[in-house]
Amino acid sequence: MKASITDKKEIAKGTLLVEFELYGTKAYFKPGQFCSVKLLNPPYTDEKGSQRIFSIVSSPNEKGSITIATRVSGSAFKRSLAELSAGSEVEISDAMGEFTLPEDKDKQVVFITGGIGITPFMSMLRYVQEQKLDYKITLIYSNRDKDSTAFFDELAMMSREMKKNFRLVMTMTDDGEWQGEKQRIDAKFIKDYVKGIDNSIFMMAGPPGMVDEMVKTLKGMGVKEENIRTDSFAGY
Repeated sequence: MKASITDKKEIAKGTLLVEFELYGTKAYFKPGQFCSVKLLNPPYTDEKGSQRIFSIVSSPNEKGSITIATRVSGSAFKRSLAELSAGSEVEISDAMGEFTLPEDKDKQVVFITGGIGITPFMSMLRYVQEQKLDYKITLIYSNRDKDSTAFFDELAMMSREMKKNFRLVMTMTDDGEWQGEKQRIDAKFIKDYVKGIDNSIFMMAGPPGMVDEMVKTLKGMGVKEENIRTDSFAGY
């Protein structure tokens, strides 16, 4: 699909949000899916090419656009994306992936993530809120500090507006001013904040090392494999 950049902004320290307007078509995807973005005239290139995969941040209800969020880095692709102006053209693939909301609404859903791994969950949470879906969701979200926490304000607002269906647990591992949790996510942390572990579906997204460690932790707690779902982000 042909598209162009319509908006870019820094939403947290080191995190860039980019919105693309689609040309003459609509986006059809499930919350949690991803797509590839190809830069057509990037100012910088390298051996990795001008195409990358991103989780979609926007809700499926936003048919005419797709929004992504990414950590800023020194790679040719990220530098190009940061410098390209509004109106710059890109190509966006159809949505892909099976990391989507579970069909079973009877079980509690627990999202566990850190850093930019929040992106697929934002699409899910936005959609759940807009459609008033009857999920019971707990989000455990770890960051270094508040300033580097993407979507901090939106998530806080969601927790107030959906307080019967959504519980937000944020932990900042290196923020001296943060008054909330500061511990790293481990088995004790999960047990402290998740009641009814046997009747929960756990979904993790982020770098492979973090996801693998969380899977081991959950299995060590007795969580069945069929209740664990993962999405590993390569390219960190």
